Amino acid sequence: MKKDPSILRDSRNPRELTDTARLYAASPDPADQQMLANYLDSTAFLDKLDPPEAYRVFKPHQLRAAAIVRTLMDNSSPAGRRTLVGLTTSKGFLSYDLLVVFLIRALTVDRPASRPTITYWQKYLRPESVYADNVVDALLENRSRPALELFERAMNDPAQDGEHKYIWLRDPLLRRRNDPEILACCERMVIGGTVGADWHETIIEAVFDYDPSWYLADPEPRPPLRILAPEPSKAILEKLARHAIVENKVVFVDPELKAKIRLAMKEIGRSLDEEKGGTDNAQA
Repeated sequence: MKKDPSILRDSRNPRELTDTARLYAASPDPADQQMLANYLDSTAFLDKLDPPEAYRVFKPHQLRAAAIVRTLMDNSSPAGRRTLVGLTTSKGFLSYDLLVVFLIRALTVDRPASRPTITYWQKYLRPESVYADNVVDALLENRSRPALELFERAMNDPAQDGEHKYIWLRDPLLRRRNDPEILACCERMVIGGTVGADWHETIIEAVFDYDPSWYLADPEPRPPLRILAPEPSKAILEKLARHAIVENKVVFVDPELKAKIRLAMKEIGRSLDEEKGGTDNAQA
């Protein structure tokens, strides 16, 4: 099959349209990408890909338009990335809620997250947004500093629902807690103080603990095996542990959490060397 602009213009066959659009999506040519962007901004074109009922019963990834965007995600050329990021301001594409959701996830490949991507995520991370959980998962998957700093701002925003913050820490963050970028974010939140002290114990808990009783639905998220954490992550874990229980900089409501932190340190072969820290032995 070859790139044929007449197919995009005239065809009524959804499969033919999708396959042709994906050829354009895979192209590094700016002219090809501009043509694709114009069609993705057209509700008339999108309606030829997926009928209205599809938007009522499908999940976002099941849409034919999503298949085109997935090809864009795999295209790391500057032109391809401009098309993907350009969808953040496409009125036609964003007129469908399922495509709004899919684009939130698709932008995880924009690393480091560009300003348009951050602006798009921020729009849907506002308090009371039904898309907030999708955005947080995308931020933590993206892992770039701009994305994680947006997560930190959301965690520090008193207007954000506290129950949502617990979910963010105990699900998408917990599943990625071996990653050095995620742990560096936790270090900024706790040691750097980018998030208020009333959340520090809960952040520490998400990094060092795991309790199936936190979850009401199956399957509950599973943390990665701590022993598999890379050395940069182990160094940050030690720094967080020392800050929390050796330097006594975190107020613990749950006294058992200190023991779990020490156990985690043993798992990764690190010692807290508490004699350097002073008062923890007396207060534990």
